[in-house]
Amino acid sequence: MSAWITLPPFVSLPIAVALFFLGGQSAPLKTGAPFWALLMTVYFVLCAAYASAIRRKSFHLLYPVQLLSQGMIATVVSLESGTLPIISWLGVLSAVSGAFILLNHFLREKKQSREIPPLPGCTPNGSTAGQRIANIPLPALTTDSQGIVLERNDAFASLIPGGVVTGKPVTDFFIPGEDSVSLGNREYTVFQAPLDGLFFFALVELPKQRKKSATARGAVSLLDPATGLYSSEYASIRIPEELSRAFRYRRWLCGVLLAVEYTYIPGLNYQEEKESSFIEAFSAFVRGAIRDSDMAFYLGDRKILILLPETPQQGAKDVSLKLMDLPESLEELKKSFPFSVEIEYGFVYFSGNYPMTKDQFLEKLQSNLGGTSE
Repeated sequence: MSAWITLPPFVSLPIAVALFFLGGQSAPLKTGAPFWALLMTVYFVLCAAYASAIRRKSFHLLYPVQLLSQGMIATVVSLESGTLPIISWLGVLSAVSGAFILLNHFLREKKQSREIPPLPGCTPNGSTAGQRIANIPLPALTTDSQGIVLERNDAFASLIPGGVVTGKPVTDFFIPGEDSVSLGNREYTVFQAPLDGLFFFALVELPKQRKKSATARGAVSLLDPATGLYSSEYASIRIPEELSRAFRYRRWLCGVLLAVEYTYIPGLNYQEEKESSFIEAFSAFVRGAIRDSDMAFYLGDRKILILLPETPQQGAKDVSLKLMDLPESLEELKKSFPFSVEIEYGFVYFSGNYPMTKDQFLEKLQSNLGGTSE
């Protein structure tokens, strides 16, 4: 959000106002309407480029675009208002600096985007004999640093309908970092390792006994019996699925973490039943307060996770504050305890523009805990 408030118009306005107030120190130069029309066209193109860089998270381009756009405004407005000549030259210096930095970025990216030379013994299409992965009996492939598949063996191609793999993003088939994937009605463990500047992936099929036991565990522990929320075991399955879906289709996904804390006065005995009664009542309140499309999980240790698909960052904040506004019955229950009850909340927004693992998602939620109930 902070990057959007630095859009060039927001910065240019105070600069232009200041330059008009500083005018009158030299003879103004009247440029005319055609020049202003051309200037505004170029300026708004730069603004669009700035906004596009924010959306694509290319933050290294923001600074030079800002220098170029503000330099243009400072140069022309200072000439029109008649400020000291040094101000116009400073605007020129800013614009030229921004242009050179942008040119340097584009030349460097062009150099880095050249086609990666084929591996020894391989043709560019990665399908000739002599590939380093061709003789591996396991499904295997290699990708570049951008996740584009460069090579695949026949074992992997046989798992994909049509067998078209090379040149596609690896995320079309599985998400790097996941422990297991399903391809061709089979489950595999994913092994990943660097290979001469590339990334090597191999799939090892899970034993049938392990697959059956994992399925049985997931079916039994869908719901947490004490709270009625989804269980932590189901969360370990559903969180990676939702993160994978959000990344694959570039969809928003938000998470809200609620942590209940009890503070005892010295000498007071542990009140397990009363603690459990509040967790159960609070969980029931959470179930009734969220949307049908949202999912609430009890992670254990008095922590509740809520997944909010297709929800922007402000929506996650609104849900957090809504759940902090406890109903009167819960407030009275809190006050009836001999210990104090505090609820902390934290939320995280995932744009879907880059891969994220379950552990990273939960770690961000944990680090964002800090909001408290009153």
